[in-house]
Amino acid sequence: MAGVCDSDREESWKHSTEHGTEEGREQGSPPAGPHALVVGGTGMLRGLTLALAGRGLVVSVIARNRDRLHALAAAADSLTGAINPIPLDYRDGEELRSALRRALAAYGPVGLAVCWIHSTAPEAVGQIARVIGSRGARSRLFHVRGSAAANPAEKAQRLPEWLAHCPNVQYRQVILGFVVEGARSRWLTHQEISDGVLAAVDADAPFFIVGTVEPWSMRP
Repeated sequence: MAGVCDSDREESWKHSTEHGTEEGREQGSPPAGPHALVVGGTGMLRGLTLALAGRGLVVSVIARNRDRLHALAAAADSLTGAINPIPLDYRDGEELRSALRRALAAYGPVGLAVCWIHSTAPEAVGQIARVIGSRGARSRLFHVRGSAAANPAEKAQRLPEWLAHCPNVQYRQVILGFVVEGARSRWLTHQEISDGVLAAVDADAPFFIVGTVEPWSMRP
């Protein structure tokens, strides 16, 4: 578990999970370990989410599909950590912030956040950072981005403006590239994405590319 998230955490469970978390854990039982957050953890980041739970983390997972969330939680039953499913549409900023505050109250500070956010919610990453950074403990936020962010014509490594207001958040970018196979190229598989993002978390580099983005002309 070393290197996955900061050691700052709360040892006791502050609130019951009845207000907005749907994990089904018995009321009054403590969390299994340090608290992590994954946004988009039921799709291409499903493998990453289960890997973190396998390392003993309680992983709060934000996604819209309740059935997929509960299937994910069930898949983690035999692991040392646990899944805290949070069904919501992160485009609703007020609902997003409220749900995050409830998760923080129930499971303690988020030491690690991995966020795959669609372009339809450009403010969501900053909203998440402000909430998880408000507890005083340091948090690493890995912003997973598509390969377009690595376009040589763009300033992919430019830091977001909201970061100036979140001194406790360490911002990391993870770029999802592609795979070159001979004269052809293809997009990454979901397993390759999960494995690559987990490698980025372990490397803890400010900028990490999964796959490749060169040569740019071969981007599928």
